[in-house]
Amino acid sequence: MKSSIVEKLLHVLTLVSESKQPRTFSELVLESGLHKSTLHRLLALGLQYEVLQYDDIKRTYLLGPKMFDLVKNAHQGYDIQILALDEMMRLHKVIRQNVTIGVPVGSDTVYLRVLEAPQSVGPVPQPGMREPFHCSASGKALMAFRPDSAIQSRLSEHHFEKYTDNTITCAREYRKVLGDVRLSGYAVNDREEYDHFVGLSAPIFNYLSEPIAVLNVWSQHLRCPLEELEKWAPELMKSTNRVTSLIGGSPPAIESLTDR
Repeated sequence: MKSSIVEKLLHVLTLVSESKQPRTFSELVLESGLHKSTLHRLLALGLQYEVLQYDDIKRTYLLGPKMFDLVKNAHQGYDIQILALDEMMRLHKVIRQNVTIGVPVGSDTVYLRVLEAPQSVGPVPQPGMREPFHCSASGKALMAFRPDSAIQSRLSEHHFEKYTDNTITCAREYRKVLGDVRLSGYAVNDREEYDHFVGLSAPIFNYLSEPIAVLNVWSQHLRCPLEELEKWAPELMKSTNRVTSLIGGSPPAIESLTDR
C-alpha cells in the first residue's frame, strides 16, 4: 500500500527534528529516499502550515513555529495530578503504602495529592505541605537531574538545617548522594526530616528532559523499614516512566555529577 501524504510529511518532519543541524534540500532528498518532486511538494506544504521554516541565507530547513506552539500548548494544558492519578492508584494498591505527588516550588517540594496507606497510623502529610530539598527523597529526586551549574548555585546558598541525626548537613555529602540518585533513577529518605518516616521518590520529566514532578512512596520506619520499602523502587520508576511518556517527556542522558 502506498504511503499517504501524512505519513510522508511525518517522515520528513522526523528527519528534520532528529538532525544535528539544519538540512538542505539535497540532503533531505538523500536521507528521505523520496523523489525530488515529492519532497518539494511536502516541504511546500510544511512551510504553508508553519510546521517547517526555511532559512534563506543558509538554504536549510528547520522545524517551524507551529510545531513549538503545539508542544508548548500541550504542556501548558496538562494537569499532572490527573495524568498521574492512575499510576498513583496502581502503586497504592500494589505497595499498600502512602503515595504522593509533588512539584518543585523554590527550594521546597509541595505535595499536590496524598493517597493514604490503608494501615496508616498517626498524622499524614496533607496536600500543600512543603519539604526542603536537602532532607527529602522528593527534593533529591528533583535536584539530581538539574544541570550541574544549577545544582552548584543552589547548594552554594542553601542552609542545611539539621532535623534529625540522619539529616545531610554538608553540600559535598549531598552532591555525592545526588550522583547516586542519577545512577539509580530514584532517591531515598531515611528518617532525615522526621525520625519515623522513610520514603522513595522518582522524577517525572517533560519534553525538555527537565524534572517537573515526583511520585513518592513512604511509610513509617517501624512499619516498613527502608530496606523493605526500597524493594518497590522498580515499580515506582515504572510509574514515573509511564507518566513521563504520557506527557511526551523523556529522561535526560545520565552523566556523572562533577565534584566541586
